[in-house]
Amino acid sequence: MKKIFIVLFTLFVCTGLFAQKTYKIGDTGPAGGIVFFDKGSVSDGWRYLEAAPAGTEFTAEWGEGGMNVAGTGTGIGSGSRNTRLIVAAFKTSESAGRLCANLNVNGHKDWFLPSIDELDLMYKNLKQKGLGGFKDGFYWSSSQDAGNYYHALTKLFSDGKQYIGYKDYGNNVRAARTF
Repeated sequence: MKKIFIVLFTLFVCTGLFAQKTYKIGDTGPAGGIVFFDKGSVSDGWRYLEAAPAGTEFTAEWGEGGMNVAGTGTGIGSGSRNTRLIVAAFKTSESAGRLCANLNVNGHKDWFLPSIDELDLMYKNLKQKGLGGFKDGFYWSSSQDAGNYYHALTKLFSDGKQYIGYKDYGNNVRAARTF
């Protein structure tokens, strides 16, 4: 009986029955959003980036202009850390970062404001392909402008260009999460 169990177990493993689900760009993610990035393998606890569903999109200010949120990055994988820095800096505000961090979509509470490079992937892999229900307006990233504390980086989803925006101006916000 033990040999049969070992043979069956080996068969299940070899045929992939225990394999994790894989996702493609454009697939519905586990939180009900849309997968917009696959780094190919799990590292740092995640493999995929998922954009929140279109119905969760909102308009908000980035935060108080002139306040330095030191340490925000622009790269893929930096949005979650950036959001934690924004939340810590603007303790009482309804900043875009805080609203993303407080988002609960289908029981998933690990949302963040994407970095500018993550936002660029949303634009290229979703908006340009007609996926995700994105507007043509400006979207906030979690990346502060390194040269001016009054500004943060935005992306215009009608043309894909990157701009800087005054932090106290309301722009579109689409949260993201890793899994």
